[in-house]
Amino acid sequence: MKDLIAVPLAYPEINLANHLNCILYAKLGPADPREPSTAYWQAKMDKWQVTEGEARTRLCMNCAHYDNSKEIMQALPTAPGAQLKASALPVTPKWADIDGMPSAVCTRWAITCSALRTCDDWEAPWEDPDNANVLFVTPEEEDED
Repeated sequence: MKDLIAVPLAYPEINLANHLNCILYAKLGPADPREPSTAYWQAKMDKWQVTEGEARTRLCMNCAHYDNSKEIMQALPTAPGAQLKASALPVTPKWADIDGMPSAVCTRWAITCSALRTCDDWEAPWEDPDNANVLFVTPEEEDED
């Protein structure tokens, strides 16, 4: 496992600090992905210069920095740092826990992350050729099928 990722998984206080930094500097959110969060998504539309529909599809689960490799998924259930719940974050508004969605790890911010959130640093997997943890095809390759 990459050393950078091993640290927040091993130490809850580092995972917490990295989450707070990601919320502050990269606008991680929304606080509750089950809610419309119109203002949050409007900010993403403006940031990325895309439509609302496009912004709402740019989620952690399809970001180049999302690591849900077998190694990570096996480590998460017992990793002390991975036990951090979104609702425990000392932020306002209060964040919702998203049950039933597996978390993974964000390699950009070194945090555990929910598949249903996003941040300003979202990056398309096909734009990051060094990311070996995401299996994907480019839009061009998909059109060839």
